[in-house]
Amino acid sequence: MVTHPSPARSRVWLLWLGIATLLSVVAALAVALIKVRARGDMADALLSAGAAFATTFGLCLAVPAAIRELKSLGG
Repeated sequence: MVTHPSPARSRVWLLWLGIATLLSVVAALAVALIKVRARGDMADALLSAGAAFATTFGLCLAVPAAIRELKSLGG
């Protein structure tokens, strides 16, 4: 039997993904700007910005799982 998440829960998840994406883009832009201002190579700036985006997005995706796990441990 397949259970689907409630519409409210689905909306919250979509909102969280949007916030995570925007936060990751801001982090990537900040890193790229710092690298370019430091007279870095453009390829190096793009690589660093991509790494910043991936790291920030990964951390943002880990937060709901950690909260869910902490709630289950608490009671």
